[in-house]
Amino acid sequence: MSKRTLDAPVAPAIWPSLMAGETPLQAVTCYSPADQTEKTGCYEWANSVHVDAAVTKATASFTSWKNMPLPQRSRLVSQWLETIEGSAEQLAAQITQQQGKPLREANAEIGKSLREARMMIAFAANHGGYELPSSHAEQRNLCLRRPLGAIAAICPWNFPVMTPLRKVVPALLVGNTALLKPSEYTPAAALTLVKLADGILPDGVLQYVCGGADVAAQLVAHHNIKAVAFTGSVTTGQKIAAVAGANLTPVSLELGGKNAAILDRDCDLPAVLEQVFAAALQCAGQRCTAISRLIVHESHRDRVIELAKTYFAKLIAGDGRIERTSLGPITTAGQLKAIEGIVERAVSAGAELLLGGKRFAPDASSNGLFFQPTLLGCSNLQNPAVQEEVFGPVLTLETFNSPEEAIEKLNATKFGLTAALFSNDRHVQDLVQSQAEVGMLHINHGTTPDDNMPFIGTKNSGLGTGSVGRSSLDFFTREQSIYQR
Repeated sequence: MSKRTLDAPVAPAIWPSLMAGETPLQAVTCYSPADQTEKTGCYEWANSVHVDAAVTKATASFTSWKNMPLPQRSRLVSQWLETIEGSAEQLAAQITQQQGKPLREANAEIGKSLREARMMIAFAANHGGYELPSSHAEQRNLCLRRPLGAIAAICPWNFPVMTPLRKVVPALLVGNTALLKPSEYTPAAALTLVKLADGILPDGVLQYVCGGADVAAQLVAHHNIKAVAFTGSVTTGQKIAAVAGANLTPVSLELGGKNAAILDRDCDLPAVLEQVFAAALQCAGQRCTAISRLIVHESHRDRVIELAKTYFAKLIAGDGRIERTSLGPITTAGQLKAIEGIVERAVSAGAELLLGGKRFAPDASSNGLFFQPTLLGCSNLQNPAVQEEVFGPVLTLETFNSPEEAIEKLNATKFGLTAALFSNDRHVQDLVQSQAEVGMLHINHGTTPDDNMPFIGTKNSGLGTGSVGRSSLDFFTREQSIYQR
């Protein structure tokens, strides 16, 4: 791998470009998280004029797009997905260069994104109205689904292709137009996605809008934005919901997680931990579905520490473009600082530092943002490492004596995204299935969701319908009752 600094022209604030020649408010340079001296691009940030122009264009394009027959819309979206698949190598390189994950993880992200998107095309073919009995012989009662208008998709930096497609594809299929605002830290892949739609999707149907929190706020508050789909932190999600509420704009919020894996007395510990540690450390733990808590039967504690030490030692940290890399960097300096801070507070509050716990500099990436895989022993459920989303390669180790105690610990946080249970006891399986306060539960199965299943959280992990699955199409439409004589 050779280091490459991008000296390309500054990327536009919006795409397709609407206001050539206008001086942007600011242009921001992005740097590789694996090497903070390497530029990965320079991006204009939209101002309020840009945002308003983009929303106006999306609104103007809505009528013709919604009136296009669904089979035709689906064919155009399918063609767009084919161009994305043909550009997978470029997109994977952009993901790795700006987000940091190893190339094989970036390629896996693109593959899963496309499978989910194509599943949504199949769901859309069967989504729509239905007829109910009428109390009058000469009358028909119809319940139909109508698109909303221009929607805003506000996306985080950890999955630069998957999250945009999860929001944009279902919105477009049911007849909405979309404005995609990616994270300011990883805009390259999103810009490529939208550029790949040029010449396939009609003008104004899909636009890219670049910027930070102020641009997101302008989109959410805009009176012509008819729905907001957001993935990110609980705090930001709460702000978005409050601003959108002023316009009665519906929101879909995919928020954080504090996901636990319960390891029962009878599980095959080495085999199970291979799955659990992979789920914890992919993307350097920067996933809302990352396993961040191990709740293990007390008889397993010492063996878990031993196996964690062996697994962590095998990981090779470095630039994700190097084939042997199995642990990438933390994406931003701010996130690295936050991880350091929560580990320090956890130890100060009584957690036992069992493994890792510090930032470090791999030989091959001495200027990168890296944090050691970390295991913290926690007996206090109020410890910050148990209660707060770390979003890094940090696991807590907690023990239990009975299934009831395990469930109590599982449910003892404000989050409710996903969880895993490894047990061969059918009674324990049924008990956890009925009592776990999570949107997604995996029993004797790793935490990777299927491409056709709803991706959804409860409690502080989400609001509204899930992304992926049939219900996501419902979010981007409104129901209409029609009485026809």
